Amino acid sequence: MKEILIGKGYEDIRFGMTRSEIKKVLGEPDEVDQYASSEEADDNTEAYHYDEIELSVSFDEVDEWKLSSIAVSDPEATLEGQKLLGVSEKELLAKVEGLELGEYEKEDISSPESPDNEVISFYDSSVNFWMENGKVSEIQFGPLWDEENESFIWPE
Repeated sequence: MKEILIGKGYEDIRFGMTRSEIKKVLGEPDEVDQYASSEEADDNTEAYHYDEIELSVSFDEVDEWKLSSIAVSDPEATLEGQKLLGVSEKELLAKVEGLELGEYEKEDISSPESPDNEVISFYDSSVNFWMENGKVSEIQFGPLWDEENESFIWPE
């Protein structure tokens, strides 16, 4: 089963894994993107995209290039046994109500190229549901944060 594990990872992938460990599990990525948030800061990000399994993983330099984010768009992915990709906002909120994800915030992230995009974020659980045309199109999740929201709690 393709299970999202809150704060831990996805299937055999665990937050905190290195780039080489991910490649041993998933193989070479189809595409690699590199992002720099600013020239002054050491918070560069590298993302690996695996098109066939509809999965992307990201590593941050500030976290010593450990796996710090997973994004999945595979409709077979589940959270607590529930398939959430492709459902409406109303269905999503009903399905996750009993999962203790915490409070959520909804943000309109529409642009001229993507006029009907929103994200529903559960910060306590480090889970984002990306909505496109009123349906969940991607689930992005990461490790949990410590009480001060200063650093990740890496799974063991």
